[in-house]
Amino acid sequence: MKDKNEEYCWLKHRMFYIYSPYNGRLRLALCLYNIALSPSSASDFMIVNTIKGEVLVKDKLDYKNILSPREMEVLKFVGEGYASKEIADLLSISINTVNRHRQNILEKLKVKNSIQAFKDSFY
Repeated sequence: MKDKNEEYCWLKHRMFYIYSPYNGRLRLALCLYNIALSPSSASDFMIVNTIKGEVLVKDKLDYKNILSPREMEVLKFVGEGYASKEIADLLSISINTVNRHRQNILEKLKVKNSIQAFKDSFY
């Protein structure tokens, strides 16, 4: 979701399913959205059976599952302040490859710049 400044913000999404006590069929599904205070609070994923009070599935959004190992390396160097040319030299790849990795990172994480990608993934 975008805020008033046209920047993406993190949301927490919760779903509640209400079943009929008579036939056990789904009667109502409610979606609740709240603005998350940090990326880490938005990335918790759980399926909870609220009737029994048990967690059925628990997972966490992990950028290591979204970005390739090489993209994670590039992102780490970007966050440490290295320029693309320096990253290319450190990783023994071309500057074009570094720039392609940077573009992929922005697309995959849906952020506007590499610094925001670094903050979202390493903090």
